[in-house]
Amino acid sequence: MFTFKQIEALYWTVRLGTFHAAARKLHTSQSAITKRIQDIEQEFDLALFDRSGHKAVLTARGHEIYAMAQELLAQRDRMMTRMQDLHVQTGTVRLGITEITAMTWLPAFISELRNIYPRLTLEPSIDLGSDLMDRLAAGSIDMAIVHEELIPPELESVRLRALDFVWTGSAEQIDEARSYSPEDIAGMPLLRQSRESGLNRIYDLWLKPHVSTNNIFTINSLIAMAGLTAAGFGISCLPRDYFSDWIRDRKLRVLRTSITPPQSVYHATYRQDADSAFYHDLAKLAERCCDFSSH
Repeated sequence: MFTFKQIEALYWTVRLGTFHAAARKLHTSQSAITKRIQDIEQEFDLALFDRSGHKAVLTARGHEIYAMAQELLAQRDRMMTRMQDLHVQTGTVRLGITEITAMTWLPAFISELRNIYPRLTLEPSIDLGSDLMDRLAAGSIDMAIVHEELIPPELESVRLRALDFVWTGSAEQIDEARSYSPEDIAGMPLLRQSRESGLNRIYDLWLKPHVSTNNIFTINSLIAMAGLTAAGFGISCLPRDYFSDWIRDRKLRVLRTSITPPQSVYHATYRQDADSAFYHDLAKLAERCCDFSSH
């Protein structure tokens, strides 16, 4: 029968790349790590690593066992988190968010977090989605709330909620009785955030195969974009629910479109580590709090 020590030895050897690094992570010797892995191989009569070269690499069966080890350790950590008193959780969580989260459901999330983890400190950081993903990869933040289009497959994520957009303009710019196609909108002056903004990818996917050539890049603020749109500087694609008051008050006019306007699903994403169970719980809390309306 294998033990969690053996499973951890396999997991961290693969995760960190060497037996030596795994030994340092698990506060033991390299020989102990090697023996734990050899014991698994002998117990089940299988080779986890191909040691014929200068560096041990996983065999096909090794890859299969490693995936199960990763899942088993994550399940163990989730079970331990739930069995422990959550109120003793301490430390700092560095959360990366985009502007729409900060303007809508972040206060509710902070309130719930304080109720469940009163000794935990939250450090929110507002940035563009693409920059948040770079920072998550570099380890300078622990979790990011971003569009699913930005998330690479090697990261864990929990689906939060879809964000619906509408194309908007001023009364002088649009005909509310007309139905606009992607080709029509691609030919109009489009207000956008900076070129690095993840929203641009969403807009361009909707416009395909047509390409907008009259782009007006502005500051990275949805409120500023809405103000410029209302003033007649161009057309913009904005979160429908958040700007519902502007639409109701006729500050913004909605373009009727020949196909459904863009939509993006937000996720809470974090790195795949053996101790990621806590961040999974935070992501599920974000799922409960997520509400992109302005109310």
